[in-house]
Amino acid sequence: MKLSFSLIMLALMLAQPILAQSDWQTVNAANITFEYRVTQDSQELEGRLTAQTTGWVAVGFNPTSVMRNANIIIGYVSGGTPQIRDDWGNSNTSHVSDLSLGGSSNVTLISGTEAAGSTIMQFSIPLNSTDQYDRALAIGQSYPIILARGANGADNYTGMHAGADVAQISLIGPVSSDDPLAPAQSGLSAYSNPFRGFTTLKYRLDGGPAVLSVYNTRGQLVRREQIESSGGTGEMAWNPVGLADGIYLLKLQSPTGVATGRITLRR
Repeated sequence: MKLSFSLIMLALMLAQPILAQSDWQTVNAANITFEYRVTQDSQELEGRLTAQTTGWVAVGFNPTSVMRNANIIIGYVSGGTPQIRDDWGNSNTSHVSDLSLGGSSNVTLISGTEAAGSTIMQFSIPLNSTDQYDRALAIGQSYPIILARGANGADNYTGMHAGADVAQISLIGPVSSDDPLAPAQSGLSAYSNPFRGFTTLKYRLDGGPAVLSVYNTRGQLVRREQIESSGGTGEMAWNPVGLADGIYLLKLQSPTGVATGRITLRR
């Protein structure tokens, strides 16, 4: 019996763990917004910088002192064309391109726009490029970052900043379908699972409130619910109205941590 190529590919896909794309997380400093998430393959960090400027915008990852040893991504839009560069903080107050130091450029430009006095730059970088001028980042860890923006019209990599400040990011990996919702450990469990109609979600939170995100097997966010809690254990009857039969990936995110797992709905 011959199998079509599409059937073979479908079988291979179903044999692999299903990963849901991490949610965008957001930090703000100096009137700059930085959105970020780990990519579905857990290999890269995708970032999006937004600032009220027609000049450059930048983010520096994990400096050791002010700007020193930071992996700096800086970009701007000139004449409708976005430009981006991978830099290294070579002192407390200066940075140069990785290429000029004998390293490599490890940033991928996704998009860049400038409109209504605002610049948006979207890019991705490897979590670990192995370049000596990029400090490795790891899922589950938190890091200091620098956010900065140039003056209006500063379409370059060297202009003085018009605003800068520090913030903190925490890297959360994608949810895997190999993680069933079980008691203990994760802080999130379901009784029963698989279930018909509704199930009871039990959770343990060190602090609240929390957000419950639900993904389908294509990694698409299909539902998001707020869970009000002052901490400790709790439970809720969960009836996923409008969702079809199948496997769903759940992620419970609180200010102090994340619990994930897989649940199966059978109408």
